Amino acid sequence: MSWFQGRQGGDALDQLTILVGSAIRLLHGDSGVFVVSNEAFDPQSSSEYTLYRLNELVLPVLLSCAQEGMQPSSLQPLVAEIITPELAMRLGVEPGEAEQQEIERCSLMVNDGAGPIGALHFLRPARRHECFAFDGEEKTLRLFIAQLATGLRFALKSQSLVKEQSRLAAIFQHSAEGILIVDNALRIINFNPAMERLTGWRESEVLGRFYFEVLRPKDRQGSDPGLQNSPILQVFAGQEVINREMVIVARDGQRIGVSVTASCIRSTWGEPMNGILNVRDLTREREQEEQRSTFISVISHELQTPIAIIKGYASTLARTDAKLDADALHSRLVAIEEEADRLNKLVGNLLYASRIQAGGLQMELSALDLPPLIQGVVRRLKAKSPGVSVTLAIPPNLPTVVADRERIEEVLQNLLDNAVKYSPRLAHLTVSCRITGDEVIVSVSDAGMGISLRDQEQIFDRFQRAGDAHSRSAPGAGLGLYICRAIVEAHGGRIWVESTLRQGSTFSFSLPREEKAHLPMVVF
Repeated sequence: MSWFQGRQGGDALDQLTILVGSAIRLLHGDSGVFVVSNEAFDPQSSSEYTLYRLNELVLPVLLSCAQEGMQPSSLQPLVAEIITPELAMRLGVEPGEAEQQEIERCSLMVNDGAGPIGALHFLRPARRHECFAFDGEEKTLRLFIAQLATGLRFALKSQSLVKEQSRLAAIFQHSAEGILIVDNALRIINFNPAMERLTGWRESEVLGRFYFEVLRPKDRQGSDPGLQNSPILQVFAGQEVINREMVIVARDGQRIGVSVTASCIRSTWGEPMNGILNVRDLTREREQEEQRSTFISVISHELQTPIAIIKGYASTLARTDAKLDADALHSRLVAIEEEADRLNKLVGNLLYASRIQAGGLQMELSALDLPPLIQGVVRRLKAKSPGVSVTLAIPPNLPTVVADRERIEEVLQNLLDNAVKYSPRLAHLTVSCRITGDEVIVSVSDAGMGISLRDQEQIFDRFQRAGDAHSRSAPGAGLGLYICRAIVEAHGGRIWVESTLRQGSTFSFSLPREEKAHLPMVVF
């Protein structure tokens, strides 16, 4: 068990309660409260008072009486005043006891040479003919206050240390970055959950082990840096180690790029006692850098091609010596129009992706009949690509769904375009629908090149394109499936792919039914 998990704060609180209760009983009190002075201790503390046989609900009444009545001072540290039976009952005194004898509300100021510690407010029976201890003996009372102040200050300091330890333990346990602590012999004495997730080792398995053997650090080139370049040994020697990039080897052998910051805890004599290693995983940052590089390269390539074509044809048409017949002129103008449409679609997808990232994707949901929508999208596809064969497998009486018509058209169009793009040899597609109790599932199948299992996990991410170099050479920025996923999930549906490499793929997405199916009740 780690040091941070082995301490409990109950002892300090019990010690304070016992001390306050003993002081109240020595002053012949039955119940009361000790209120800590915020001038002496943390004003944000959640335990500013300690109750003794007093209901917390009556605490505001007692404190209000103390504030309105006589106040203790350095000259008169203990004050007492008789309260009415009605007020005594409001403060929790039994009705019979409150009526049979008078009740005193007392306040005792507790301070020492370092300043005020707090005030002790308590209730006790008023005994006119008895001499209470301390009441008439100022020297004895002040000695009692001094001893009480010493005990209270010690207990409050202990409680403050426990709270500080709890805060540090919470930071250690819930930190998103890995934290490892070693002794002066470089043996691991603490290993937080983030380090467990990062390395695959459990804390119980690494406690007492040499930390170099557990992390097996390498430099960025993959070479062993040697013990002399150990970050913790360097801070032991007085050097500074901040955000040094290294590679550590996880339990399963995976190499993880990390940034480490080391610090040292020294004794009063300046000798190193503990070393702390803060480890930040750089995997996500590296992925984002790679994604940015991919984005720049893909967008640059996708923009250059249509711009070059438009520029070339426009330059040809602008030449004064060029003599083109009507067919040649028409073909060049059509090519310019097609490339301009391609540019427009690319820019539109980029804006669409930015809007999705900003959470600005809005839907106009209504009841939607899917068969006419599917037939219309397929009809437009055949007009654009006459060589494509599409088979429809739509069951009769397909239930309506709740969806945005334009958005679902866009999803279906995107899936069909991808199926044609990645089926160069045999462009035969199938669009099918099936019904479940809560949703309608639409699938687009092709007999193309297929997608590997590794690529299937990432294909719906931004700027991700599946396949080999041949498939990656097809035009596209890797945004289509990302947009499809965002649209489908915004409808409360899901999208997925089933594929076998070099045999074809089936992309499916679900949409919620407008009216759920009435399933029969089965009684067992």
